[in-house]
Amino acid sequence: NKLDSELVASKLQQAGYRAAASEGEADVVLLNTCAVREHAEDRVWSRLGRLRQRKRRDPALVVGVLGCMAEEHQRTLQARMPHVDLVVGPSAFGDIDQKLEQVFQSARRRAGLELGDSWRRGAGVVAAGHGVSGDVVHREVGVRPQRSQAYVSVMRGCNMPCTYCIVPATRGKEISRSIDDIVAETRRLCDDGVTEVTLLGQTVNAYGRDLGRGVTLARLLRALHEIDGLRRLAFITSHPNFLSAELIDALAELPKIARYLHLPAQSGSDAVLKTMRRGYTVARYLRRWEDLMARCPDVELHSDWIVGYPGETESDVDGTVALMERVRFAQSYVFKYSPRPGTVAAGLCDDVPDAVKAERNQRLLAVQERLTAERNLALVGSVQEVLVEGPSPRDPERLTGRTAHHRIVHFPAVGRDLVGQYVPVRIDAAAAHSLLGSRVVESVAR
Repeated sequence: NKLDSELVASKLQQAGYRAAASEGEADVVLLNTCAVREHAEDRVWSRLGRLRQRKRRDPALVVGVLGCMAEEHQRTLQARMPHVDLVVGPSAFGDIDQKLEQVFQSARRRAGLELGDSWRRGAGVVAAGHGVSGDVVHREVGVRPQRSQAYVSVMRGCNMPCTYCIVPATRGKEISRSIDDIVAETRRLCDDGVTEVTLLGQTVNAYGRDLGRGVTLARLLRALHEIDGLRRLAFITSHPNFLSAELIDALAELPKIARYLHLPAQSGSDAVLKTMRRGYTVARYLRRWEDLMARCPDVELHSDWIVGYPGETESDVDGTVALMERVRFAQSYVFKYSPRPGTVAAGLCDDVPDAVKAERNQRLLAVQERLTAERNLALVGSVQEVLVEGPSPRDPERLTGRTAHHRIVHFPAVGRDLVGQYVPVRIDAAAAHSLLGSRVVESVAR
């Protein structure tokens, strides 16, 4: 979603728009949305409600909804939010400037573009299906929040049958870009000063399955590794079933690849994993992890977890905790299950009470916080290479950056401008979610 927002911003800047300093100063407010979690959707509905009040005061304001909610909920948007002028699904971002121009030219803007009555019949979503392969929007190289960092989309869509996930319905089937196309975009970014690139895909390590001819993520990583100026290369999000020996070899052999892997397990219970249709057991996940550790013992795993999935028992949660303890994940994102309309799981009985979901959520967060703290504490006294991202949000006297393991490091802001630079930092102390250090000039340990 961050990348999609960058691409939309790039397209609009190319068309002559400029970013407003605040929402209150904007003539156009576009909400790029996610339909994966109910909480995310609730925030969008709330935001649209506030924008309705503003539009009553300022009828010239253009309000748009982009992304997965636009694809999934066009009829609901039509009924609940008639003040929305523009609804654009994920595959139509390349035409966003033209759609906005239509809005501005239309005297019936509140009815939705120039569609008029067709919007009232529920045909107002401006989208062009799910085709993305050769039509991926390219940003202007200068349109990025961080000059030294960039996201590059290598594929869109997902073919996995996970019962809880709406992404295949909103993003479509997997469509991969060619290696040449991705290398060309990455080279342009590096020529403009980017040194860290993160490759994006819903199931990124399934990249190339639709292209055939032996195209894989490992081959792509090796091609990108040769680009001058690129110093750090990461990829998210991976699926356990596609953590191949070829990919593990690439992780072991290519020093530019970041030393973390986002490999969501979702649950530590075989019964829950089967109901989720994840396609693996806990034992199989652990075998993949052991294969990875045998070749890349310095790589750390990140995971996602869902608690309160239909039918989940306390014993199932115990299994999840056991898996967390065994692998010792460096980072976890824990979510309370919420049924998504249109998914297989929506037809199941949501039988875990909200209070129980909340308790299980807190239990897993507490386990992960302890694991992260222990990993952080073990780094005290070491020297880490840190890519400086900017001033600390909480303390402007400190700079913030990330290590090759994606750990956040804060250190005193002294000397020349270091934003975008890789600097050695001695770790002096460990906090719950970050490291505190001081800049040094000596050899660096990854």
